[in-house]
Amino acid sequence: MKTVFLAHARADHEVARQLAEFLEFGCDLTCYVEDGLIGGERDLISIAEEGLSADVLVLLLSPASSPARWVRERWEPVLFDAARRGGVEVVTVLLHECSFPPLLRRRNFIDGTANWLTARRLLKRWFWQREREPATLPITEFSSGLENLYATLADRGGTALASGADASRFAREAEQDFEAVLWVPCQGRTLAQAAGELGHRLGLTLDGTAEDNCLRIRDVLGARRCLVVLDAPGPDISAALTAGGRTSTAVTLDAVTIPETPQTLEYARSLIAARRYAEAYELLYKLLDAVVEPDACARELTWICEHWDRVEEANALRFNYGSPGGEQLALF
Repeated sequence: MKTVFLAHARADHEVARQLAEFLEFGCDLTCYVEDGLIGGERDLISIAEEGLSADVLVLLLSPASSPARWVRERWEPVLFDAARRGGVEVVTVLLHECSFPPLLRRRNFIDGTANWLTARRLLKRWFWQREREPATLPITEFSSGLENLYATLADRGGTALASGADASRFAREAEQDFEAVLWVPCQGRTLAQAAGELGHRLGLTLDGTAEDNCLRIRDVLGARRCLVVLDAPGPDISAALTAGGRTSTAVTLDAVTIPETPQTLEYARSLIAARRYAEAYELLYKLLDAVVEPDACARELTWICEHWDRVEEANALRFNYGSPGGEQLALF
């Protein structure tokens, strides 16, 4: 987890504290606020020199924090030379108009005098973008028509309903506000299928029942700062896959993407190979009811039931379809 040192004046202490909370919730960061407080004989440059022990030094500039005189022979060796040697990024955030060296505007400069909310969001995007592509600048677009989604989903953890068009636009525009954006097409899908898709996008191996899988997904998402978009889900899917915690969930009111799921034994076997057993279980019973290769379907179902310790169901499948005890898929 990266560390951030917020150098600031006492008059701006509440701003610094709230910014730290915003960044720690929205990114994988640990922020040091109290250590960055200017006071006594320590001015901004003295505090900044101490802050070079962190991964990122953030200067919160205002009339209260800006030195009466910026002596280049003093600030340049700290903010440029020592920071470069130590591999420390220096970010300057202007809270209120004050005097400061124009050179600070040339790198990692955020002007918060006109709109502090936008400035906070830009700083958060800068941190995420630094982890992904340090040489690329963060996106500066914040559509006013999406403000409700930004306030509900990006600034904190929350859940929001949105049209498919707005959700698509927000997911593209706000991608840099999150660790990951996970779009899950849900129309026409069961809970097991939607959970399987979401688990796959998270890189999880979900070999339990649909209910067990949903519980694990919620646990993982609750600790991560993701945006999950449930595209036209049924009520059961919305309830089961809305994680809470640090993850935000957008639910579309109309479908953007309508998935097509193969209804074949071959596809069921591919799900088993991927250890997405809950989806395979549903599909295999559907094929069994349609009398599509019932013996083969029963063998696969027997193996899944045994994996889940559903002994009675496994025995019933063997009795009704002649599935030999202990037989396993050729895949294994």
